[in-house]
Amino acid sequence: MPPHRPVTPAQRDLDRAIRAAIRADGRIGHALAYGSFTQGTADAFSDLEYYVFLSPAELPGFDVRAWLEGVAPVRHFVLNDFGTPNAVMDGLIRVELHAEPETALLGVEGWPNWHMNPAAMLVKDRDGRLAAHLAALRAKDQPQPEDEAQLIHDRLLNWLVFGLNVLERGERVRALELLGWVRGGLLRLARLAEGSTEHWLTASRRAEWELSQGTLERYALLTGRLDELEGLYAEAWHWMQELTERVLGLRGASPELAREVGGRLGGLQRRR
Repeated sequence: MPPHRPVTPAQRDLDRAIRAAIRADGRIGHALAYGSFTQGTADAFSDLEYYVFLSPAELPGFDVRAWLEGVAPVRHFVLNDFGTPNAVMDGLIRVELHAEPETALLGVEGWPNWHMNPAAMLVKDRDGRLAAHLAALRAKDQPQPEDEAQLIHDRLLNWLVFGLNVLERGERVRALELLGWVRGGLLRLARLAEGSTEHWLTASRRAEWELSQGTLERYALLTGRLDELEGLYAEAWHWMQELTERVLGLRGASPELAREVGGRLGGLQRRR
């Protein structure tokens, strides 16, 4: 296990300040925190993450950056790849703050309900609706990773074929990028094969301490240079086939598709 770096006073102070500012802001009717701070697993490197819900009339005038600046200095601010406002505060503390209309409250019940603690999550609830939605979410049956196994496999196979096609076209940089999606799918299948699904939603989290040394070594074989891609894709294909046999009930690629993938890989390697 890695040495534990406990949550810092700066993180705790910032979390308290943000929560207090949320409660004091009359425009915000409902708010919650999420992530490791609400799950009891935060450390010195953890983000602070929140959702605030406002009336549709108030939402357009709510400037997330300006609001955070009113709490503490913002050293960097950006809308991330998914459209979420992200800020970097002093001490390299990252803050995610989603601002949503109150009409989106019901959508909370559709969130993943892994490791959730409604008491730690609830920050503000003007009329009790958010508490009710969190309770309903917690009461739902938790999805089982095994139920996703076939979808994970099928998506992985799709990414692998996509990567092979662009590799043969000669787009090696793009093929290397697509290999990242292939690695992600293989990591999830490896977690299923080993029965290590504690961090299923983010399969790479704590992988160094939750997966076997053999799996980590196999994963490392999928990292390399642009001029090694033929071998990397071949290794990914072989590992995928092995994991397919190890995960109970998993249906692999059709024989016809398997022959085509094998032939494509063989042709690529012969031409190197």
